[in-house]
Amino acid sequence: MTAPAPLQSFRARLTLRWTLAVGVLLGVANIAVYAGASMYLHRWLDGHVRTIAATEAASSTDGATDVHLHESFFAQLEAGAYTEKIVQIFDEHGALVLQSSGLGDGPPLLPPDVVRQGLAGRAPIVDADVRGRLARLTVLTASRDGRTYAVAVGLFADDVERGLAFLRWLLGGVWLASVAGTAALGYLLASRALAPVARITERAAWIAQGHFDGRLDEPQVHDEVGRMTVLLNSMLDRLQRALDANRRFAADASHELRSPITAMAGELDVALRHPRTAESYQETLVVVRRRVAALTELAGNLMLLSRVQEGADEIALREVPLAPVVDDAFARWQPAAAGRGITLTQEGLDDIRVYGDPGLVARVLDNVVANAVHYNRDGGSVTVSARLTEPAADQWAPTLVTIDVRDEGPGIPASDHERVFERFFRVDESRHRHTGGSGLGLAICREVVRAHGGTIRVAASAPTGTTIEITLPGHDGERRPEPIVMHAAAAALSVQERPTN
Repeated sequence: MTAPAPLQSFRARLTLRWTLAVGVLLGVANIAVYAGASMYLHRWLDGHVRTIAATEAASSTDGATDVHLHESFFAQLEAGAYTEKIVQIFDEHGALVLQSSGLGDGPPLLPPDVVRQGLAGRAPIVDADVRGRLARLTVLTASRDGRTYAVAVGLFADDVERGLAFLRWLLGGVWLASVAGTAALGYLLASRALAPVARITERAAWIAQGHFDGRLDEPQVHDEVGRMTVLLNSMLDRLQRALDANRRFAADASHELRSPITAMAGELDVALRHPRTAESYQETLVVVRRRVAALTELAGNLMLLSRVQEGADEIALREVPLAPVVDDAFARWQPAAAGRGITLTQEGLDDIRVYGDPGLVARVLDNVVANAVHYNRDGGSVTVSARLTEPAADQWAPTLVTIDVRDEGPGIPASDHERVFERFFRVDESRHRHTGGSGLGLAICREVVRAHGGTIRVAASAPTGTTIEITLPGHDGERRPEPIVMHAAAAALSVQERPTN
């Protein structure tokens, strides 16, 4: 796998977008700062112009003679230590009668209409070009001996413009430095933030190479990346379970299918070796048909067990009345029980309901009842009873229904209480030859009950009989408990045919 180009990597794109966003925000902020500073400085300049203009207009007529200017004191100041003042005085006809010495014999700085506004007392303030320099002027009126004069006073705006130019360069430099610093900091932060993602990617690539039992490192911080890590590990667990289930299915299928297929091939070879009568061929076909039925049953059990263990879907939970399900199981196995004098009874099942998939619950009870009939003594009995277990008052937990299936068979050794729920395990192989079955019934029961959030175990066993205990969430029908939410195995499993072990 080739590494992406820098601009194509997520880290580079994230840094670029972060830098652009901060750059735009800083640019807008700098423009706002510059606009505010420019407005403030120009208002400050206008205020000074008006102040100096008022002083000059008042002093221009305070002498013994006609209007005059006050410039003699500026010669005492060092160059650059003050802002040069500009003054032009117009008579009541708008003619220029006096101006600052620095203007020489230059023309009026203001157009006639501005001078007329000043004579009218409106005190306009305008920009003017003085030999290529920008100046700000206002016009006030002054009177002497019954004559009215327009006194135009202004200041050069050089200092303000130089200050604004410096501010532009300063803000530009700050913007460039900030953008560069933001890019570097953003790249560092993005690298740190994406470091866990890089580790996850490396570990995921290692797992993808075939190390399916590997997992991502547990997160140190439960943030978005930590939550993603937990979810990915959960997904890997489910994939591992599915893979293990498929492997077990393949191994079990190859192991269990070999013998019956070999036996069928032997039967057919013997039948084809010499010519036979129609009755002999029919007998062979009957034997092969029974073995095909056993293979079909075995394949269905293996598929069901694999899909339940995979746990890929969610069981659609419903309220399942227990008594009708047990009645159906009894009806299915009544002929076999009657042939051996075994009685089938149920106790305390009225109004008892469990939560689960109706077909899967029926499958469990059917298998357990079938085992109780097959491995019972002649003339014995099978009893199915149920009881409720209420949760403690200070705990939130579902009510549990405990179903006991008791037989009067020879019992199961204590060392085999757990092993009977393993695939293809049989306590006594001779009984397998007598009863048939694939040895998958109780294994299927355990996986289905687990998928429903329940348990199944050998509760008691002795030479006088065995009790299988099944626990599932449920209630007694008198009060409806809070809804139960469980994730379990596939609800779409086909359970129309329910062969036993």
